[in-house]
Amino acid sequence: MTAMSTASQAQAAVQAQAAAPDIGPEGSVPARRYPPLRSMADVLAIEQIPIEQRITRWDFAMNLLDGCRNDPQRPALHATDNGDPDGKLLTWSFADLERHALRIANMLRAHGVGPEDAVAIVSPTVPALFALFIGGLLAARPFPINWMLSGDALADLIGRSGAKTIVALGPTPGFSIWENVNAAVAKLGRPCVLLTLHDPFAEPHAGDLLTEAARHAGDGLSFARPTAQRDTVACYVHSGGTTGHPKIVKVTHGGMVFRQWAANACLAFTPDDVILSDTPLFHIGGLLVRGLVCTADGNTTVIPSMHGARDKTYIANYWRYVERFGITQISGVPTTLSVLAKNPPTTEDISSLRPYFATGSTAMAPAIQERIRAITGARTLQTYGLTENTSHVAVDPRDGEIRRGCSGLRVPYTTVRIVRLDKDGEILGDCAPGEIGMVLVRSPGVAAGYLDPAQDRGVFRPDGFLVTGDLGCMDDDGYLRISGRQKDLIIRGGHNIEPGLIEDALLQSPWVAQAAAVGKPDAHAGELPIAYVELHPGAQVTAEGLLRYAADRIPERPAVPKEIIVLDKLPLTAVGKPIKHILQVDAARRVFDQVLQPVACAWELDVANTGGSGLKLTLDLRGGTGEAYRQAEEILSRYAIPYVIRQS
Repeated sequence: MTAMSTASQAQAAVQAQAAAPDIGPEGSVPARRYPPLRSMADVLAIEQIPIEQRITRWDFAMNLLDGCRNDPQRPALHATDNGDPDGKLLTWSFADLERHALRIANMLRAHGVGPEDAVAIVSPTVPALFALFIGGLLAARPFPINWMLSGDALADLIGRSGAKTIVALGPTPGFSIWENVNAAVAKLGRPCVLLTLHDPFAEPHAGDLLTEAARHAGDGLSFARPTAQRDTVACYVHSGGTTGHPKIVKVTHGGMVFRQWAANACLAFTPDDVILSDTPLFHIGGLLVRGLVCTADGNTTVIPSMHGARDKTYIANYWRYVERFGITQISGVPTTLSVLAKNPPTTEDISSLRPYFATGSTAMAPAIQERIRAITGARTLQTYGLTENTSHVAVDPRDGEIRRGCSGLRVPYTTVRIVRLDKDGEILGDCAPGEIGMVLVRSPGVAAGYLDPAQDRGVFRPDGFLVTGDLGCMDDDGYLRISGRQKDLIIRGGHNIEPGLIEDALLQSPWVAQAAAVGKPDAHAGELPIAYVELHPGAQVTAEGLLRYAADRIPERPAVPKEIIVLDKLPLTAVGKPIKHILQVDAARRVFDQVLQPVACAWELDVANTGGSGLKLTLDLRGGTGEAYRQAEEILSRYAIPYVIRQS
């Protein structure tokens, strides 16, 4: 498709389209009419109306209150106990949710929490968490933190945020959150206000958030609150954790409001949608698209389990949840969907499901997409997004062609550039269609930077573009394909290998559920490609068979992996992304455990991933002679990895 034909199609389309729903002083327009999204022509047609005309208020907290007030008696939240859709049920109306949220906002201010103060939140999803987010956005800056982190990691994030108020799940069987939070507080060494949340089907703990908040007014704010502006920082969200060194992102009210508008424009939500909240709320996708955006739109949200999609009982009952609550869009990251594809509904009525749904976080095997469509009739819309852009950059067109290996078309009002960068990160020029380069993004969703401004350099550019750190290309029709993280490139003798080439080939097979390609150290080439895979249950295939399968489908011979390692479970983030720094450490350990065997003494090796600096080796020689030291030095010096040798 040429640029001229795309522009002319856009002109024709805009004349035929009704404007997408505005967000203004009264929130979203009740009668939602969505123009079709089939191609870039439709994206350009939407953009004929400036975003400032579509969104005239940029205060996401007020949008959340509007969502509560549209239909106060409608169920806002259903919570079930441990993945059982027919067991215990707790329901809050939107009136209940608003009352709790206002009480929490007033309580925070009464306790001296200011509008720029962080409130650290360490909890799985429970109904009170939604009230806390709304109240927190009204009064402060909520900061949801991965509740699976250790005490040391929690202390690091809480300390960097400056939070003096922490809300955490109290002592609860099956969770170590309370113990880890207390360890974090002890390590911080400064006073903190510690409030608790609880299992909605158990008794409250001391310092219960809702109990404390009930002492404050719930019929309005007891403090003056100016309307948030487009660039007002709303909350903090830490990056996804695949590197092991999360950064704290300053998400703005403008970014959250734009994400609400974009989610509606791209996914055509209706007032009658019922959504499953089974993705953690400390992740930007779970927080917004599967969380607060639905609340702001007045949709009903179902919380199946505090463990979310990690709860095997919930996944076993998934189709019953669809039937019982009238779920309208399938939820789940590719790992969840791969299980559902193997366990279709039997007698359950799933007719409430809409004909498409969005997923992301990592590449999804085509076989799983095809199986899900055969089961449900719903197309899988792949997405690409990141925390620093407040979620989605691109989404498959809901009414158009889905291209294998792509993440769809850019979200309206989002500029995507694929560029060539020099070694200092300066732009050398734009890439041609199909040429791989660095993905740059500029949109109303781009965050206000990192909490530590020193980390902004090379990421948040002065011209408003966000350097994503992802490599990708765009075709003539505007479809975006992400190849992988620049830092994950495998460099074999000066040849850059995209892990995505290997992963995509393996995911095409009927046996592989998850795949992650990394480089293993090599004395001659620097790195050699290998792949870790997790198989579908019952898959009958060997590593050698997978190697042959991949070799037939990988277009670059240097990219064919030298080894495939089958694991029972790949290490994954909370949203299903392979944690590559763990695999990189494992690959290096396998190499050095072997090549160091000739060293003539007992030894112990530590392999650490230092984030941006890569791997570092520390070798402890136990009682060895100078000869053992020379042997170790001679071996390690062949590899381009920093090392330290210690002799005891």
